[in-house]
Amino acid sequence: MLEAKANLLRRSTNLKGGYSDEFLEKFEKGELGDDQDFLEWWGLLRNLKKLEENIGKIKTIKAKVKLERCLSKLRQKS
Repeated sequence: MLEAKANLLRRSTNLKGGYSDEFLEKFEKGELGDDQDFLEWWGLLRNLKKLEENIGKIKTIKAKVKLERCLSKLRQKS
């Protein structure tokens, strides 16, 4: 579900020029003004970054759980 949301946000932000850390930095410093389109793009990009962070955390947890299961099976065999 999170990956679907992230993909949707990626497509939305690509319509307006792509994902840009430079844009975020300049907008957050107030260098770009407060145009409605910039505000919407900023919101989309911030949400995308949060989703990508959460997806990364979930993948890390899944990998750790998988590793623990493998180690547990190995211990049982020994």
